[in-house]
Amino acid sequence: MVKDKIINILNIIGLTCLMLDSGGGLKLRNISFLIIFLFAFYGIYKDRACNKNFINYYLIFIVTLVPGIWMSFANSIPVLQILNWVMSFALIPLFYFYAKGSKLSQRSFVVAGFVFSIIVIALFFGRLMNIGIAVVANDYITSHSDGFFGDKKFLSGGILPNVYFQGTLSVIICGCLSLNNKNYIIFFVILVGLILAPSRFGFLVLMLWAGFLFFKKSWRRLIYLPLIIVVCFVILQNLDFGIELFSVFTGESDSLEIRNGHFLSIYNIFANNPVFFLTGQGPGSIFYTFGINSLTDNIEVSQLEYLRKYGILSFVAFCLFYFMPVFSRLKSDIFIKGALLLYFIVSFSNPVLFSVFSMLFLAFSYKEIFDN
Repeated sequence: MVKDKIINILNIIGLTCLMLDSGGGLKLRNISFLIIFLFAFYGIYKDRACNKNFINYYLIFIVTLVPGIWMSFANSIPVLQILNWVMSFALIPLFYFYAKGSKLSQRSFVVAGFVFSIIVIALFFGRLMNIGIAVVANDYITSHSDGFFGDKKFLSGGILPNVYFQGTLSVIICGCLSLNNKNYIIFFVILVGLILAPSRFGFLVLMLWAGFLFFKKSWRRLIYLPLIIVVCFVILQNLDFGIELFSVFTGESDSLEIRNGHFLSIYNIFANNPVFFLTGQGPGSIFYTFGINSLTDNIEVSQLEYLRKYGILSFVAFCLFYFMPVFSRLKSDIFIKGALLLYFIVSFSNPVLFSVFSMLFLAFSYKEIFDN
């Protein structure tokens, strides 16, 4: 039907804008919120029923945020700053009704991921070939977005354009879902987008997922594994991206050192003040981290950052809420469950686990697995 096609297009536009403008600097996120709010209210009007599992685990999770938020108020952190950090959590019920009202589907996520990746690829080669419109677009995005743009110097000495949006790792979800209906071309395009962005860990996690699905169909295929590893190694070691990828394991990359510094700093916070281990320091609070040797209010490791802000009790409640769809036996949708699991893993490398896109997908997962 025409109506369903229009709704699907609006869903794709909304999801794409969220990935391109996760931080809101480009103002594209406003389009996403407009679409979300309209369909959410329609979903509430049409069917106010809400799954019991969703309500129960969400309420438990939300209540455990209170001590951390109270710590923020006690330390005179501005209300708007606190709201900025808890907004994605507060909007989860709205995302749930949006998913119901718009009949949000896996296909919407897949196509949105494809469109996003095409934009990344176009900006990369546009910058590489110094095409006017691409240069102008890159300059505008650089000055209004919280991503990483400009030029990236690789360990090999090569310099290539950097086209890393704040929401780049959201395509991990889209790439995972694309394999549900064997959309291999879209999966390949998403992989290319991750290579060019570049995102080493995102690329690696998505490739491992594809490998798992490949061998899961028949474990006899494991005989091809040594050949696949050799071919991948030969190809990647001759590419700047491949050298960067291997640097994570050889120790040449400073990423592990930075994360170790973050871990040590947060451990010291809890050791010096055990109360923070229970309540957290609160959203919007700042601390000194050895990882970057400066004060910050957010670090790359999402799980550590959540633990620091809200404490261990809230972290356990969040994990319970997050993984409930993954371990549910009500519906065996390995692709949705896999996407949730992969995104949790990849968030160890970037602070993306609590983004609007991530919480929207979590709400969608509850709707797909429990409501169906």
